[in-house]
Amino acid sequence: MTMVAQRPSPGPSSTAAAEKAYSGAPPGQLPLRNIFDWCFSQPYLTESDFCPAERVLPPIERDRPIFVDNKSDRALTYAQIHRDAQAVASGLVYQLGLDPTQIIKLPPTATCPQGPELAPVVLVQLPNGLPIAPVLFGTWAAGLTATLVSPALTSDEIAWILQNARPRAIITSSNCLGAMRGALAKQADQRYFAGVPIFTVDPADAYPLPPSAAGAPAPEGTQDWKTLLASPIRPRVRFPDSAAPCRTAVLLWSSGTSGRSKGVLLSHHALNFTTGALWHDADFHAPGTQHAWLGYVPFYHVFGLCNVFLLAVCTGATVYAMPAFSLDAMLEAIPRRRVTHLHMAPPIAVMLAKAPNVEKYARRDPVTGKNAFSSVVAAVTGGAPLGHEVVVEVYKRCGFRVRLGYGLSETGSTSLQRGVSEEDMHAHAGDTGLPHWGVELRISDGNGGTAPVDAEGEILIRAPSLMTAYLPVGLHENPGTPDMSVTHDALTPDGWFRTGDVGALGRHGRLRITDRLKELIKVRAYQVAPAELEAVLCSADAVADAGVVGVYDESEATEYPRAFVVPRQRGASREELEKLAMELKELVEKRTTKYKWLVGGLVFVEQIPKSPSGKILRRVLKQGGPETKGVEVVLYQKKKRGAAKAKL
Repeated sequence: MTMVAQRPSPGPSSTAAAEKAYSGAPPGQLPLRNIFDWCFSQPYLTESDFCPAERVLPPIERDRPIFVDNKSDRALTYAQIHRDAQAVASGLVYQLGLDPTQIIKLPPTATCPQGPELAPVVLVQLPNGLPIAPVLFGTWAAGLTATLVSPALTSDEIAWILQNARPRAIITSSNCLGAMRGALAKQADQRYFAGVPIFTVDPADAYPLPPSAAGAPAPEGTQDWKTLLASPIRPRVRFPDSAAPCRTAVLLWSSGTSGRSKGVLLSHHALNFTTGALWHDADFHAPGTQHAWLGYVPFYHVFGLCNVFLLAVCTGATVYAMPAFSLDAMLEAIPRRRVTHLHMAPPIAVMLAKAPNVEKYARRDPVTGKNAFSSVVAAVTGGAPLGHEVVVEVYKRCGFRVRLGYGLSETGSTSLQRGVSEEDMHAHAGDTGLPHWGVELRISDGNGGTAPVDAEGEILIRAPSLMTAYLPVGLHENPGTPDMSVTHDALTPDGWFRTGDVGALGRHGRLRITDRLKELIKVRAYQVAPAELEAVLCSADAVADAGVVGVYDESEATEYPRAFVVPRQRGASREELEKLAMELKELVEKRTTKYKWLVGGLVFVEQIPKSPSGKILRRVLKQGGPETKGVEVVLYQKKKRGAAKAKL
């Protein structure tokens, strides 16, 4: 008998949409399974609650290419991912001795009454490419927990993740090994981390070709990841299906306003549910279509993980993987690969609207009326706001609609604009669409109730795709008494996630985002905590105080961090301040990953405006009042979009 997850009815706090700002509905039925088993079960072969009749797909052939290296054309088929993932799983369990039954059980939460479960953690730090597929699916097939880490992080940032996730194995790109070793050297428990095996993936790895075609030998002190791949397949250690809503599949890292990233626990069922909801609402699909997507959105980010990586295996779509975004590479690939649907951050939409080198691809054939984008039915963007004017310009120039979506690491994909036509595009101007299947939205009135329709308030989300908890800081030092306060602050007792975003729901049920309660800066799809950058700046002896805010760059459709700094030396000359600014620029670059750099500039001021309790008044800094006037230094020159090597 198939087990399903059930959700309670909306309750008195979510009354009719005509009166209160509530949209969506509790979910229907979706099987409880390990994410590995779910993805390879071909879940869309028949009509179901999560698969309307028009989205039913034919069987996926064993030799269908799912991930293809866009540069080399090496292909990874559906059957080989399935086989190689089981080999990796056997290597992790039987070769390394990782026991998926040795779980840490956390106290119950509002989204996981059974109590979240954390299996032994495998840290995965890989760019988009073919090896990440057997590594991730192998970790899940083994019943273990994967924590995904950006290859761009510094040793300080990785050190925090190592300290809290306490992985039992590390699989990283050899390009990241320097930062990883630096992070390991910072750990207090050197005895433990000295015993954690490190497996490296060479960027020149010829996988899935035979080992004889592999790249250079593994660096000293590490093993080639293919030693796991060479493991004989042995029986899997399975957890009961009923544990899927509480067993953690992936641990993502979301920046918090306190500066340190927070570990987000997402269960197997949460990931399954997100893929089910995405396909339920995939109105870009037409029966008989063989989908081709580009895979440059990072798979370690929830957007790329769910919308591209997982959904491709579930649907049999082919993803042309790219380790980094390049505008020219994207433009060249779209007509050559016959791409059907695009996934992008807002700055890419701006490039499509404005970059000069898009023009030759947008030019239409006078006979057929088609251009290089004619295979693209639609695109989706998320992670940050995008102006309607840009959406219209892309439609006019390229011929397809860019649709806005909304989601978070803690919630998965939450809402999406519907329809692919020009009429749909204009009808949705200014909103981020309807909730996905099985997702409920409401607007808080600030007093525990629901605001009226069209009234602004904090956006609350409830769905099976929500996180089960934040990873308690210091969990491994105090496993018996974990600090769950951050989780309890983020969730209401009846299971709604407090997003920290401000918005409104209209009578049509569509969401409009207007502001943020949280202080996070959104750089493209990434979150930057001002407090983290302030701590870095204030660590310099020459700095007396600092405040950081996000400034919006309309031409790039993103925010950038901007620092206000009080120098310790009063009355310094312009030349001295410019020298200090360059020193602080180098400090931030050394201590943080690239998207956190002070592209918004640096201003030296007399003092940082604060409340009587000492809290930085960031709204004052953003509004540009007299407190923000001082000596401004431009740290970075903007690159002209459309250059031959334009990169994001």
